[in-house]
Amino acid sequence: MATNGTRIGILGGGIAGLACAHYLLERGYTPIVFEGSDRLGGLGTHFDHRGTALDRFYHVILDSDAEICRLLADLGIADRLVWSETGMGFHLGGKLYGFNSALDLLRFRALSVPDRIRTGLGAAYITKVKRKGLDLDDVQAGEWLRRIFGRSVFERIWLPLLRAKFGDHVDTVPAYWVWNTLNREKNGDQEVKGYLRGGYRGLAETLRDTIVARGGEVRLESPVTAVESNGTEVHADVAGRDEHFKAVISTFPLPLLKRVARGALAASVPLSDLQYQGCVNAVVVSRQRLERFYWTIVVDPKFPFQGVVETTHVIPPEWIGGRHLVYTMNYCDAGSEPYQRPDNLVKRQALEGLAAIYPKFRVENVEDVYVFRAPYVEPVWSVGYLRKRPAPRIADSRVYVCTTAQAYPRVTAWNTSVGLARETVDALVGDLG
Repeated sequence: MATNGTRIGILGGGIAGLACAHYLLERGYTPIVFEGSDRLGGLGTHFDHRGTALDRFYHVILDSDAEICRLLADLGIADRLVWSETGMGFHLGGKLYGFNSALDLLRFRALSVPDRIRTGLGAAYITKVKRKGLDLDDVQAGEWLRRIFGRSVFERIWLPLLRAKFGDHVDTVPAYWVWNTLNREKNGDQEVKGYLRGGYRGLAETLRDTIVARGGEVRLESPVTAVESNGTEVHADVAGRDEHFKAVISTFPLPLLKRVARGALAASVPLSDLQYQGCVNAVVVSRQRLERFYWTIVVDPKFPFQGVVETTHVIPPEWIGGRHLVYTMNYCDAGSEPYQRPDNLVKRQALEGLAAIYPKFRVENVEDVYVFRAPYVEPVWSVGYLRKRPAPRIADSRVYVCTTAQAYPRVTAWNTSVGLARETVDALVGDLG
């Protein structure tokens, strides 16, 4: 479709910004994407290891992720997607358990037999019986899970799971988020995850090439330092230049948007004090497979991280030179001690921790360890968040938001970002007519 010449600015070159540009072009608008760094992808950015591009943070696609699968089909690259059956582990009391099937549950000796039975019945209730969860928005997750599973199961299983994602903020999380996440991840069935040949770098580059070929623009190293809306257009200071647009879509975390907003817009930015969990992870590049699970929750004082993700249960190792990738991570506030630890300490703790809980792990098989941080990964949801969730448009301005603060009750995944991009563009086009 030919563009109508109406320029729409997009702040941020992650998946949300690139998807917004893709959908704007479909509707006839001319998007200009501004990315402050030297590469696209946001949390999906990559790093180089001996000539091979690897993901800084772990990402996969689920077979239920309809939005991103539709986008891949639109781009003509759905055939690059490979699927793998995966599993989850639970390291508790010095022992590693599978946590995927009824048989695994029967073998889970960290719980008593009555608690195992109650856990199985509770999981079936959540994924098979309770088909609607809207009423859970006003219910605290811990309260709901204790009621279903009992105190013992909650403290041994669910509390570590919630802490692995929300740290010290577990008491604020609504039960609706837990219900939605469980039904997305497993739905009571075999876990299946997918990965795109070329990784998320390949997806970002394909989107960029498509956007440019159809008349849009993608500008790297173009930091946005000010945004102001006068009601009929939006002005943005981009790398020292004044740019003006019919409208702007911001994919920034809301506190960052508040920081660059000017005039009346600054006072209208919603939830500008919203708290976020950051993430710090060590990527261990090894010539050796670690274990049989994609994701393992670890509750062990010898391991100073919340979990382990071995992405090469989904990424074919032959795509990355026969290597195996292990991510050890902590979700935490960007001002916290775990987030601020020096890289050398994080690397040493990752290697020593893996050696302590995985008897077959050998440091001599490790090629290198890399540390990456991101300060705004997961908004800290609070009870009743549906009533607080930001609308696509900020007040009566021409500034729209497409950001993780709108994800709830969905998880903050690439599929959600693509869905939010479609919703934001629909709202913008509806307003502009």
